[in-house]
Amino acid sequence: MTLEEIDKLLADWKKKLDLVGQNLIDLHGLPTYQRLAGVSGFSKAQLVGVTQARVTSALEVMNDLFGYFDLLVQTLAQATQLRSSISRFLASQQKLQEIEQILTKPSIQLPVVQTPLAERGLLTAAETSRAIAPQELLVRMTNAYDVAKQVVLAVDEAWSRLEPMLSHAEIEIQKLQKLADSLGVDSLQELSDLHQKITALRDIIDNDPLRGSADFTREIQPQIARVKSSLEQVAKQQQLLKESFASAHQLQSQLIELHRQATDAFAESTLKVVDHSKLQKPLAIEQIEALSSWLNRLETKFAEGLVHPVQVGLENWTTKGKEYFAAVEAAYAANKAPLQTRAELRGRLEALKAKALARGQAEDTTLTELAFQAQQLLYTRPTPLDRAEQLVSQYEKRLNV
Repeated sequence: MTLEEIDKLLADWKKKLDLVGQNLIDLHGLPTYQRLAGVSGFSKAQLVGVTQARVTSALEVMNDLFGYFDLLVQTLAQATQLRSSISRFLASQQKLQEIEQILTKPSIQLPVVQTPLAERGLLTAAETSRAIAPQELLVRMTNAYDVAKQVVLAVDEAWSRLEPMLSHAEIEIQKLQKLADSLGVDSLQELSDLHQKITALRDIIDNDPLRGSADFTREIQPQIARVKSSLEQVAKQQQLLKESFASAHQLQSQLIELHRQATDAFAESTLKVVDHSKLQKPLAIEQIEALSSWLNRLETKFAEGLVHPVQVGLENWTTKGKEYFAAVEAAYAANKAPLQTRAELRGRLEALKAKALARGQAEDTTLTELAFQAQQLLYTRPTPLDRAEQLVSQYEKRLNV
């Protein structure tokens, strides 16, 4: 390598080591790391379970990283010192090769590694050591740093977020309990189980936060979502039932009013017309009252917390209510028809008399007699509608001759 290439390589390594040092310091400076390692005034966290296993490994990795970093710094210092002894105008090719060897070849002696007896063969040494190139060591450090950082940040997230998440979950559980109470749903075992799980998680946050975070994500969040969905479905059903009850009461009110009108029309037609053959007796009032009692019973059961049976019962009630309404509506139309015919014939006769007067035929004896007979029938009770209509038609025919 030329002197310029050596200088560029040294500058590149200095930049890399500055970044490595800054990132190691930043990770070491996290309060969570200091709490896990028991440094900078923090008492070392007493960990157990999943968190203990992962954090112990991560802390060992971090210790190795700082050791490797020192080796790289020493290696760069050695190469830099050798470079300072080289004149820019008369570069020693031997020293350039030495620097290149230091920076690109296996020049870093790693610490001696003890080989456990269980892993040794007959010809295996109890201790092994090897040299490694700076770039290879940097790659190893990069991979190790990512692993250690992931563990530390996972614990940091668990400690910083799990407590607020648990508090939020408790608030959500309280809201769900209020919703259940408002819907008349008996105390839910799921909510009680959730409260117990949250209490248990609070006890393990300090010592096994990674397990606590996993339990929260795997168990508590889905269970809260299931209970919420179930209660919202009940609320939706109850709202639909309330709306159905409102529609049922409206139908009942309309039925009662229409039944009154049909009954009055039946009584009036019985008095005012002769022919009763087309009149229809409305439903018995007992049937209307029984329908009302049925609706009251359904509302009572609904108030007691029954949903599905009430829903089925209300659907049956609505079907029967509409059936009654159609029957009463038909009876009203049939009972009102004779009265409407009687009123129409009266109006028709008066119009014809006015027409006769306009034509100067009011004194016609035949018209006068027909009008008198028709009026007698239409303004007396009961009216024979067929005969009255016959007389009005004769009057109209005579007028138009």
